[in-house]
Amino acid sequence: MSNAPDEKDTKNPTLVDVAKTAGVSLSTAARVLRNSTYSVDPKLKERVNAAAKAVGYVPNLVARRLRGGRQGVVGLVIGDMLDAHYGMIAESVTKRAETAHSTFAIVCNMQRDPLLEIKYLRKLLEYRVDGIILAGGGFDQWTHQEALAETIDELKRSGTVVASLMPRNIEVPVFSADNEAIGITKAKFIVENGHTRIGILLGPARNDMTKQRMQAMTSYLSGHMVDYAIANIDSTPEAGARGAAEMLARNPDFSALICGSDAIAFGAVSYLRGEGIDIPGRISVMGLGNTRLATLCTPRLTTVEMNFDKAGSAALDFIASPAASTADASGEIIPHSLVIGESFVRLGGAEEPRNEAADYPGIARA
Repeated sequence: MSNAPDEKDTKNPTLVDVAKTAGVSLSTAARVLRNSTYSVDPKLKERVNAAAKAVGYVPNLVARRLRGGRQGVVGLVIGDMLDAHYGMIAESVTKRAETAHSTFAIVCNMQRDPLLEIKYLRKLLEYRVDGIILAGGGFDQWTHQEALAETIDELKRSGTVVASLMPRNIEVPVFSADNEAIGITKAKFIVENGHTRIGILLGPARNDMTKQRMQAMTSYLSGHMVDYAIANIDSTPEAGARGAAEMLARNPDFSALICGSDAIAFGAVSYLRGEGIDIPGRISVMGLGNTRLATLCTPRLTTVEMNFDKAGSAALDFIASPAASTADASGEIIPHSLVIGESFVRLGGAEEPRNEAADYPGIARA
């Protein structure tokens, strides 16, 4: 006697099985289960749905995609699940996918590894998702740039729409704040509050986003006679603490520490306060991102609102729109604004930092 399982018991239920069980035509079953706009009697709909549940029918989304339809599935590749700003992006994208587009979002954590990012992109290609949002941030984006570009081209040829939440030097729409403008916003705030010797702790140097911010900020500072020292570190609280210690040892007389992320700033503040250094009386600290860490920090961080949630939602809206098929789509500049906390002070006696620059993109008080 054969021990092989009965083929009838192991095959995936099909539309044919649903139609037979419900006692309807195949076309009627298809219209109901594919949510067609074609009118179907409510009682027939109820029978079809009950039959699908009874036989265990699940739509084959990949097959639907291969027939030229949309699966209703998007991929989101984030840089580091433990980083607060990626959590904000994932929350906004998954929530909007469900509420606005009836779309399912697959979230992949690339752990700041560019090779893992490419691996996930190829896996999402195999699943034939409708679109992919690249949301990896502060890591080495240059070493494997050619392999990434080749993978993106393959995704686009397959019909998958790709968008990015940062400049990546690849031909996809970008939904991001203006990084050069952010650098200038931070530099103006430093100058207008009287700081002339500062330390700068940035994330890893090998990506376009950090490069654009750094060049704009340091160019402005140099033109206003501000001395600065720069260190590139990992964008984590632990690295921020180590970076603050090293910066203090190298430049003990600096009056402000400008950080490339709220995570770095949070770690720096924790270290400096642990050493008995008054924040902001002795050293002012500024972050970037306006993440939850900015509100948890004591004192509350002065930072820049990046609107990560709006960027993620805008990229998803684009993927779901008819404009996604437009070859020359360029994306969208997401507004940023200065958020005044208690971690930054104006030198020269005034307690409140100056914030009246007319050309700031926006100012909010935390």
